[in-house]
Amino acid sequence: TTYREIARTVQDGYRHTIVLAVADGKIRELFKKAKDGANVTFLTVADRIGHDTYVRSVTMLLMKAAADVMGPDQKGQLKVEFSVGRGLYCSPRGRLKITEEFVSRVKERMAQLADQSIPFTKKAWPTDDAIRLFSDQEMKDKVQLFRYRRGSYINVYSLDGYCDYNYGYMVPDTRYLKFFDVIPYQKGLMLMLPSAAEPERVPAFEERKKLFGTLAESTAWGERIGIDAVGDLNDKICEGDLTELILLQEALQESRIGAIAEEIASRPHVKFVMIAGPSSSGKTTFSHRLSIQLKARGFKPHPI
Repeated sequence: TTYREIARTVQDGYRHTIVLAVADGKIRELFKKAKDGANVTFLTVADRIGHDTYVRSVTMLLMKAAADVMGPDQKGQLKVEFSVGRGLYCSPRGRLKITEEFVSRVKERMAQLADQSIPFTKKAWPTDDAIRLFSDQEMKDKVQLFRYRRGSYINVYSLDGYCDYNYGYMVPDTRYLKFFDVIPYQKGLMLMLPSAAEPERVPAFEERKKLFGTLAESTAWGERIGIDAVGDLNDKICEGDLTELILLQEALQESRIGAIAEEIASRPHVKFVMIAGPSSSGKTTFSHRLSIQLKARGFKPHPI
């Protein structure tokens, strides 16, 4: 008996769709076989871990659908970049051009796959075999990452012939993935997803130009200095180039703070500069570095 079969018998007692089981305190995917005598509870799409599982699964559904639409000659050309509000921004790579027609076809293909109840399967691959597998799928970032992996095996998920490496649990099959939207945005596309608070409603996209611009600028800067993925950073460390990379980042940061100071200096009526950010994000350090730049321009700043 699988946890999924048990979940079906108790689903009516839960307000939202069950996506994971918790057996004797350990999280289990629903396609796993249940242990006799275990104390079992369930997690839904409204729970944090359950919601993350839903997002992860829809993202793989998107990549599978995009791979089907692109065809074999453009494999590995779509990259998930960052989140903006309730959306995940995905950018094109190589020769791929994302048009409204492309986005419409991807969305249609996702809906088709979701209606077919295609299972997500999980298998532990020997690391060398996984490297060859993802090399064939043109997923160079994952190949690069696996070369630094210490473990002998890698958990690989498959969806109708499309394989991917994910850092967490997945839903049993595509029929669980009912709520999503795909819209064209900038040079790429935005995968819109429901929140854990309202898991059955896909919110409308709210554009956040300043946040998007900052994230896109950071991504572009990473590409310019050759750090497109974690594997690139590992390469720099192993090649002994980390100190130079840190100095390069510091130089960029200082030049940008200098530009901010210049903008402040150009507006003599400005008396207060407000700095916002979450805990331990660097507000105090930034305030002192900005103060130095303002002092260099003849001001007397007072960081509070």
